[in-house]
Amino acid sequence: MQQTDPVINKVLHLKEENTTKPPRHKLSGFEMGVKILCTMWDSLYVDSGGILHRKTQSPTTSDEIIQLVVPTEIRKQILDHFHNNRLAGHLGREKTLSLIKKKYFWPGMSKDIRLWCQKCDMCAKLKPGPGKGKSPLVSNLVNGPLDRIAIDIMGPLPETREGNLYIMVVGDYFTKWKEAYAIPNHNALTVADKLVNEFICRFGVPKTIHTDQGREFESELFSNLCSLLNIEKTRTAPYRPYSDGMVERFNRSLQTMLSSFVNDNRNDWDEHLPYVLMGYRASVHESTKCSPNLLMFGREVQFPLDVSVGYPPCSPEPVCPTFYVEWLKQAMRNAHQFAFEHLKVAATRQKKYYDRGLKPRTYKIGQWVWRWYPPTANKNLDQGWTGPYLVIKKMGYVNYQIQKSENSPIVNVHVDHLKPHEGDCPRTSWLRTSVIDDTASDSGSSNSEQLEDVPDLVDVSFPVPAPDSPVPQRTRTGRVVKPREIYSP
Repeated sequence: MQQTDPVINKVLHLKEENTTKPPRHKLSGFEMGVKILCTMWDSLYVDSGGILHRKTQSPTTSDEIIQLVVPTEIRKQILDHFHNNRLAGHLGREKTLSLIKKKYFWPGMSKDIRLWCQKCDMCAKLKPGPGKGKSPLVSNLVNGPLDRIAIDIMGPLPETREGNLYIMVVGDYFTKWKEAYAIPNHNALTVADKLVNEFICRFGVPKTIHTDQGREFESELFSNLCSLLNIEKTRTAPYRPYSDGMVERFNRSLQTMLSSFVNDNRNDWDEHLPYVLMGYRASVHESTKCSPNLLMFGREVQFPLDVSVGYPPCSPEPVCPTFYVEWLKQAMRNAHQFAFEHLKVAATRQKKYYDRGLKPRTYKIGQWVWRWYPPTANKNLDQGWTGPYLVIKKMGYVNYQIQKSENSPIVNVHVDHLKPHEGDCPRTSWLRTSVIDDTASDSGSSNSEQLEDVPDLVDVSFPVPAPDSPVPQRTRTGRVVKPREIYSP
């Protein structure tokens, strides 16, 4: 094998023809591998069988070790044995390198081992590697009450005397108004009935409903309900609750409030639910700087203590109903404008803190990727990354469509749950070449076509940075590091 190797064969001939290291000008026409081996001229020797070896000192002891100069033909076999084999255990680059260096050597060995470990499919599935990504926050501002509402199911909780196990939470993105209904189950019929009879009949039809991918929200019944009432339905990406963060954060607050008043058996939480909601709606929200009562009704509600104490002596006398209606309209407009301005400020602040330590990633149509799958990642001795998948389509800034095989279903995933497949292509792509070329040419010319599939993710009135834009360098506290200004006359 050494005789047929294009690099080692030339070194063997040089060893036969020269007793000392050849001068540099004599090696000018040789490959880089030959030049690297010739730099170790004194440590190379040919044994009685005509095989080239290298003498070197052990890094841990003072003993001399003999390394076989490995020809290209068997390098993959050695890498497979010392990394993929059960005796090797898929160790990392440094440990694999230390195992191989005990007996073998070839030019560029360190780089080859690094690429071998990087392209290993089993290591990509089991080890964090680059880890999950982190894309810039995409804010979506709303302009008024019921522009968008979010629905989520909290539970199961301890069963109450009325047989309730779950809480259906409905929240308005603009006013931050929250409704919570105790329900015995969360099937599609129960959820749709509560939404129509308790929320829509009282507050009106919302423009958009945003939910997670629960079965009750993805059912045909719920889809027909939205179609009948002309409601746009959007959803989060799989295992990505961040875009539904408003109700997810409220769930935590609601649990804290209920746990303060429930009995020892925790089976009377549905009795306390309306009262804690009344207190929440009367409190000022951090984002709007207004209470949900004020933004939804145009006034603050009276508490029992307020009625007992009475109204302030300086309160105005009742005026003409027509004048009061006009005054209330103007007050509502002022309150909504005030809340909208503070929502923009809150969105900027939230984006500033979220965008710390970004790891943005972009993928091309037809590229192979790994997918982070929490159900298996949270199990012992299981694989967190699954795949590989083929990127089928890019949907907006942060969502992609991927497919595991030509006949498997297409999955919508968030870009942070993907990482590139570094190994060899596992199978032939089933996408047409024309589709890949057209997508690649359109990706740099226009972003409007990419946003047609995800109107719920991007608000064109709010500036969103491009995924490939440079990430600003920040200090540990989050402040942007400005570039140094160099004086110039």
